[in-house]
Amino acid sequence: MAGLPRFLRAACCAGLLLAPGTAVAGSADVENYMGAAVAAQLAGDYETAAESFEAALQAAKNFNPGDPRLADIFNGLAIAYRDQGRLTEADPYFKLALIVREKILGPNHLDVASSLSETAELRRLQGKFTEALELANRALTIREDNLGGDHIAVADSLSRVALIYRASGELGRAEVYAEQSLELMEQVLPAEHPGVADAMDDLAEIYRARGRYGEAESLLQRAMQIRETAHGKFSLRIVPAMNSLATVYAAQNRYTEASELFEKALALRAEPPGAPLPKVAESLDNLAGVYRSQGRFSEAKKLFNRGMGLRKKALGKDHPSVAISLDHLARLHHQEGNYEKAEKLMKQALEIRESALGPDHPEVAANLEGYADLLRETGRSREALELLARARAIRASKKIPGTLN
Repeated sequence: MAGLPRFLRAACCAGLLLAPGTAVAGSADVENYMGAAVAAQLAGDYETAAESFEAALQAAKNFNPGDPRLADIFNGLAIAYRDQGRLTEADPYFKLALIVREKILGPNHLDVASSLSETAELRRLQGKFTEALELANRALTIREDNLGGDHIAVADSLSRVALIYRASGELGRAEVYAEQSLELMEQVLPAEHPGVADAMDDLAEIYRARGRYGEAESLLQRAMQIRETAHGKFSLRIVPAMNSLATVYAAQNRYTEASELFEKALALRAEPPGAPLPKVAESLDNLAGVYRSQGRFSEAKKLFNRGMGLRKKALGKDHPSVAISLDHLARLHHQEGNYEKAEKLMKQALEIRESALGPDHPEVAANLEGYADLLRETGRSREALELLARARAIRASKKIPGTLN
């Protein structure tokens, strides 16, 4: 548990985190810091959220280590770190939150399910799909046992399982769980509820990945209508469905329709008060991708570079999201025939991903495959085969065993 505050390391070593008790001084400060942290998270300001949770943890240093509010701080801080891409730092705090909650509340409590679900998301981002699936399925079982099979929290768990399968490339399994989630959402929520739109987005993404563009487009158009009714046509909340629909258009070479939607999404995110900078960067990348497909390389390059600048400003130069920008630029230079520049950028992206995500992460595999394509085109077939062999080994290690429920 390296990286934890000294008083927490001491408490862990002494076994004190397993001893329930009451809080002492500092409760008011803790509540204030926690409120500020949650507000920052909702606003997408993950750095401020992390700082506020850290302050709450410091203010709670005199709490009895069995106080259940410590688990809330651990969990909140872990989520804030995870949302910043600080996956290694998030890990021990998720573990602590789960330890405290299981000991105080029992292994089948709904708060334990919440910890399991959030930790599963961390494991998905780390590319540890088997472990992520085990955690998400345990959370699903707890929620079904406590709430029955027709509760919105169960639908959320089904969606998270679907997301893990989708990330691992198991699209058939992902579709089953995403369809179950949408069906349940439609049963327990009004037809125009944004939660239904979220489930439609998730299922549409799977349909798009499977080439079922008509079904994806239909779902996404319905999701946009729901959000426009709930939040208005100029809300940031309609942007995810707008982006997904534009991606469906782009996949069918409907570039005019795609660019129009991506431009609208970018305008919504960039206008005051605006979305978090990484989200603006995502919109810049989306529009640049269409320009690249149309051969508008100069315009695309400007947008990709702007997006990379925003990511570095918001997240730091070594964040995995910066590798996304580097990868986009590398592929653009590859298309232009500037192989030397493309290789330099691919190497930078690979170094960031290996350092931030680990050498066996699926994003590393994708990076290796792109690099191998470049090497083949420059006559370096032996090096290309070595990279492809490593990529195949990574992907084989991530395949999820198991059967459908």
